[in-house]
Amino acid sequence: MTVLVLPVVLPVLAILSGYGNTASPNGNPNSNPPSAPTITSQPSAAVGTNSSTYTTTTPATARDNQAQIQTKINNTAGTATTNTATLIVSAAMTMAPQVWSGPAANGMLSSGPIVINEQDGTVIQRLKITSSTGDCVQINNSTNITIQNSEIGPCRGNGVKISGGSGINVFDSYIHPETLSPGCCDHNDGIFASGTSSLVIQGNVIAYGESNIEVHGGRTVTAIGNFLLNPRGPFPRGQNFQCWDTTGTGAGTPCSAVTVQNNYALSSTDTTKYLYPENQEDSINFGWTDGIIAQNNYITGGHSSSGCGLIADDSANNAQFKRNLLINTGQCGISIAGGTNQLVDSNKIYNATPIVGGGNTALMTWNQHTRSCGPTTVSNNIADEIQPSGYHSGFWDGGGCSVTLSGNTFGRSAGALLTPVGTVFAPPSIPPQPKNCVVISPYSNKTNWASCIP
Repeated sequence: MTVLVLPVVLPVLAILSGYGNTASPNGNPNSNPPSAPTITSQPSAAVGTNSSTYTTTTPATARDNQAQIQTKINNTAGTATTNTATLIVSAAMTMAPQVWSGPAANGMLSSGPIVINEQDGTVIQRLKITSSTGDCVQINNSTNITIQNSEIGPCRGNGVKISGGSGINVFDSYIHPETLSPGCCDHNDGIFASGTSSLVIQGNVIAYGESNIEVHGGRTVTAIGNFLLNPRGPFPRGQNFQCWDTTGTGAGTPCSAVTVQNNYALSSTDTTKYLYPENQEDSINFGWTDGIIAQNNYITGGHSSSGCGLIADDSANNAQFKRNLLINTGQCGISIAGGTNQLVDSNKIYNATPIVGGGNTALMTWNQHTRSCGPTTVSNNIADEIQPSGYHSGFWDGGGCSVTLSGNTFGRSAGALLTPVGTVFAPPSIPPQPKNCVVISPYSNKTNWASCIP
């Protein structure tokens, strides 16, 4: 016997189409009805007025089970109605791969929060998911799950919370939790993943999270071609992207094999352009991670007196920071503050917005922890920061990271190579690298790709 629990929390539940099929014109999976199991228990009150538990006899297929349950959250005409339900797909269902989809021709379908437990192959697409009580989407110990072409937010909790599992993909979606976190930590991230392997995040617009992407103990993590906007903190969060171990102290599982590439990370306090101001610490931060590639990212903004645009923090080992553009990232552009076997190569950094109380240098190496730092190779970079006094500080070595310098241009002479800023640091289009189509968001402006939803 299988049970699906639908606690009443938010409007409207997503329409499910069966594995291998596209959504019918009205989003109803029963336009081609499967064989139906017998409903042995169902709520006496109308769906959407109270918590509801459906118990079904074992169906011929898992798809039959899900489609029959879906019938009960549609009206009798078979079209989507306004419900207040959280869809919880539990392990006992052992479903075949599913596609939860809004109508292909009519834009997104509104949905309440979704919880996926121990599933394989589920796809969420063309949904607008909101929650006034907690996380918008939870994915627990599941494999080969894809979220794409959707809007997630506002959310009372995290936009997408991923626990364990592998093969999780988040593509071409607008994720904006918006709720200001009451304190540390990870109540309101855009995407929060812990203990997950083979995680790919591409082509999204992710905005207004506690951190926009926060990963703990992730293995083979790829964030590529996203627009990351105005993380809201508070400290120690406030990152556009961060990967650390599962405890934050080194006692847990570290991150490994992390690639952050071709992203546009923007932090601004201008509320005439953006819904909420940033409260950024570091824009992109790694700690207790082994194997890092951060390359071809465009990073701008930030006003923390202790933060940087891009940083290898405590025990962030085997990091390669290459060909990144950093403009006006506050008191620091790139920092090597810990970790072994580091490479900083061919980056361009220009900061003309120094922070009172900050160190205010474009590129720095300084072991700020008790564990090893270095050797560190710093090569072929062009970097300058103008301090409040007018002094040009392109590079500073605080010691402890065994630095080798070659082919760099620092300070005033670098400034001439980094201006005019509008030419050297022309921002990329949004999002910089979609997966399949350009996400629908208030900030998307890429014109040489098709839009996700016509």
